[in-house]
Amino acid sequence: VGPIYIDGAKPGESIIIQVKDIRPTIGQGAIYSSEFNEKYLTEVPILRFMGLSFPRKTKICRIINGSVLFDGLKLPYKPMIGTIGTAPYPEAECISSSVIPGRHGGNMDLPDICPGSKVILPVFHEGALLYLGDVHAIQGDGEIFGTAVEMPAEVTLKVDVSRENVNWPRIENAEEIMYVATTGAGRSFEDAVRIAFLELAVYMEKEYGIDRISGLMLCSLVGKISVGNLWAVAAKIKRKYLEEFSATGMRR
Repeated sequence: VGPIYIDGAKPGESIIIQVKDIRPTIGQGAIYSSEFNEKYLTEVPILRFMGLSFPRKTKICRIINGSVLFDGLKLPYKPMIGTIGTAPYPEAECISSSVIPGRHGGNMDLPDICPGSKVILPVFHEGALLYLGDVHAIQGDGEIFGTAVEMPAEVTLKVDVSRENVNWPRIENAEEIMYVATTGAGRSFEDAVRIAFLELAVYMEKEYGIDRISGLMLCSLVGKISVGNLWAVAAKIKRKYLEEFSATGMRR
């Protein structure tokens, strides 16, 4: 869906997207293999060495009473938005803004983008030009097969304009704060992890008065990492640690 023009959104600012609800429209989804999945997996040298074939296959997964049925196995229904972003800049950094993630968001495939979460995205163009799609009924970290349980859905969002300037996407929920960074444009996965934690440390300093070195130390002790697809990573920390640490007076 999109691009959606957000009134009042200007370059250098951000938009705050509250994910209110995600509803399946047909009561089922599917995980499947395709040419994309094959490339996604066979980039791993050991698989090429083993000479594994990659058959085309689809599994239909029904969604019933809060569960996703995978070959008779009952899994929890945990809907999420795989792709959500603003129009990128420079446009040349993205082959397609809805396929390759970056500072604008895009195809991050993070299970954290679910009902009850907020996504803060930078604005690079007038009106932000918000878009979203690629909804999943359930997905594990890494989405290693290249697809999850893909499903058509109706999504309810609330979007506000913020004057805050953010370098990379931020995701918030009742328990955690996290920053997202991605590979691409010369950045390795290791670079993305470092960037995400550095952005988180800067936020901790700004919002909680925790100096950056102490913040990185704290992240080294209780921080977590979520991997979306193999291009996006979220560095996260629980709010309770920030509140408790800040209250001790360990400030800059």
